[in-house]
Amino acid sequence: MNNTLICIGRITKDLELRYTTNNKAVVNIPLAINNGKDDTTFIDIVVYGNVAEMTHKYCKKGDLIGAQATIKNNNWTDNNGNKHYDYKFMGYKVTFLSTKKENVEEVKKEENTNDDIFSQFGEQISIDDGFLD
Repeated sequence: MNNTLICIGRITKDLELRYTTNNKAVVNIPLAINNGKDDTTFIDIVVYGNVAEMTHKYCKKGDLIGAQATIKNNNWTDNNGNKHYDYKFMGYKVTFLSTKKENVEEVKKEENTNDDIFSQFGEQISIDDGFLD
């Protein structure tokens, strides 16, 4: 696939689940991607549908995820005739790589259980909206 972004990063703030006018789930994932010593890039990845719902349910600020996205141009001209160039990253696959220990402890308290909520996933889980199949 052309124009594909594959990255690993930490979620920089808790995720908000919203819905489009067509009632499709959408989540904006703000990521901090470490590019080496003292070099971090911040991007937002937008995911929809089942990927959005599952990411919102299981991921929180500080969690490490992998993401695959297509890169879309978002170019426009403002009212003064100035051209603006931007990119949007439209995610189609999210892989849960690790969670911060305090996030797991917080969920355990909420659910009043001693089970590790991520144990059912093994080392990682991938959520894919399947539109590429």
